[in-house]
Amino acid sequence: MAPLGEETPLIGERSCSLSSTEPGTLQVYLYHRAPTPRAPPDSAGVLTFTFGEYTAEELCVHAAKACGVLPVCHPLFALATEDLSCWYPPNHLFTVEDARSQVVVYRIRFFFPNWCGLGQSHRFQLLNDRASPVLDYPVIDYLFAQSRSDFIGGRVEVALSLPRQEQCLSLAVLDMLRIAKEKRQSPDEVFNCVSYKSCIPEPLRCQIQQHSFLTRKRIRRRFSKSLRRIGGCQADGRHLKLKYLLDLERLQRPAAAPRCFWGWGVLGGRVCPPVSPQSRQHFCDFPDIADVSIKQASRDGSPVENRIVTLTKTDNRVLEVEFPTLQEAHSFVALIDGYYRLTADAHHYFCKEVAPPRLLEDVENQCHGPISSEFAVNKLKAAGGHPGLFLLRRSPQDFDSYLLTVCAETRSGQDYKRCLIRRDEDGNFWLSGLARRFCSLRELLGTYGCCGLQAEGARLRLATCCPPLPKGDGAGAAVRWRGGPGVTSHTAPEIQPADCA
Repeated sequence: MAPLGEETPLIGERSCSLSSTEPGTLQVYLYHRAPTPRAPPDSAGVLTFTFGEYTAEELCVHAAKACGVLPVCHPLFALATEDLSCWYPPNHLFTVEDARSQVVVYRIRFFFPNWCGLGQSHRFQLLNDRASPVLDYPVIDYLFAQSRSDFIGGRVEVALSLPRQEQCLSLAVLDMLRIAKEKRQSPDEVFNCVSYKSCIPEPLRCQIQQHSFLTRKRIRRRFSKSLRRIGGCQADGRHLKLKYLLDLERLQRPAAAPRCFWGWGVLGGRVCPPVSPQSRQHFCDFPDIADVSIKQASRDGSPVENRIVTLTKTDNRVLEVEFPTLQEAHSFVALIDGYYRLTADAHHYFCKEVAPPRLLEDVENQCHGPISSEFAVNKLKAAGGHPGLFLLRRSPQDFDSYLLTVCAETRSGQDYKRCLIRRDEDGNFWLSGLARRFCSLRELLGTYGCCGLQAEGARLRLATCCPPLPKGDGAGAAVRWRGGPGVTSHTAPEIQPADCA
C-alpha cells in the first residue's frame, strides 16, 4: 500500500471517474484483491472486460476469483452501479460494445452486522448441529476494505458531535496500527508518512481543518500518543480489521439508516405516497414470504414504465410497492430473493426475472450447492445409502468444478466414493482422469450411468440421484445463514439491517 498523504485519493474514492476509460470496455471495480507478488495487501483493483456479453453473476465469479472469495461466500456479493444507487440482479446481461464504456462495483450486498460479532449468528452446515464462522478471511478482508471506503468517503452517516469525533479518531488509530502491522513498520514510521486525516471521514477532515493551528496541532499530538500507546499490541492485521468493523458497527448503531427503496405503496387498489419513517410496520421475516411477482403498472388503462412488485406471505397477506423503473424493481426483488436464499432455502427463487443462472443450472441438473463432503455422505445415508445412489454438488473450493459422491458396495462393505468433474472455458465437462468430454452434466451422468465407473478399485454405478430438497433439514443448501430480521412495510419495503448500499 503506497504512503498516504492528506491529498492522496482514498480506497474506493477515485480521483477521477472510471467512466472516462476507453470505450468498448466493461470495468468491475474491486475494493480489495487477493495478495499476489505484484499486488500488495489491501490493494484495490479493476477487472476489464472487452467485447461480448456477460451476466452479472459471471462477472461476480471472475471478481470472486480475483479476491480469493470461495463459492460458499459468493452469494453475499453483487454488482452495483458506479454511484451505488442501484444493484443488478444476477442474470442481468451486460453487452460490451464499441460505442461506450461501463463501470460497475463489486460489493458485499447481503450482510447482517452481527455476523462479525459474538452473537448467535453462524453458518450452519446441517451436520451434527456444527457451526462454523460466518465469514471467511477473504470476505472479512473485502468487507473491511468496503466498509473503510464507505466510512472515509462519507457514505456512512456519522453525527459530528464530540463523542462521535472521538470514536472516529479511535477508528483511525486502529487503521494506522493495521497499516503499520502490514507494512512491518513502527507506528512512528507510519505516522510520519501517513496523515491521520486520510483515515477519517471527509466531513470530519473539513471540520478539523477549520480549527486553529494550535487546535490542529493538539489533535495531532493526542493522536500520536494514542497510536504509540497501543503500538505494542500483538494482534495481527486481520484481528485489527475485525476490531475496526465491530467499532464501526457500534458507531453507526445509534443512527443506523436501513436500506430503503422509495416507491409508491399500493394499498386497497389506491396508489399512496410513501409515509413517514415513524409509521414503519414489520411485514414479515424472509422465511414467511410465499411469492414475489413483478408486473407493469398502468394509468387509465394504458401501460406505463412503472413496475409493481407484490410480496405475498404464507398467510396470504399482500404487500405491493410501485417502482418508477424496471431496473429499480429488479434491484429490490433481487434483494428479497438473495436474503431468502441465505436465511431460508438456498435452492429457491421467486421469479425468473432475477434468478441466478448458476442456480437454474443446479435445479436442472439436480445439483447441490458447495456443500461439504461430510454433508454429502450424511445426506446419502439418510436417503438409504443403497449402491448406485449418488449426489452431485458444486465444489466448495473451485467455481469450475463439481463433485460426485456415489454409494458403492466394496469387499469391506458399504463405502462412499468421490469423483471430480471439471468444466472448461467452452462449457464442456469431463471426469478427472478421463479424456472424454461432454457438452452437459446430464450427458456425462447419463453416459456413465449406463457404462459405469471405476474408482479406487471399486466399480460404481449411477442408478439414482439424491437431489436437493426444499427447506427443512433435508435441504440441499450450501449453507443456511442464521441471523437478521425481515421486511418492513410502508415507506416502501425497508430491509433491516442495511444491504451495505
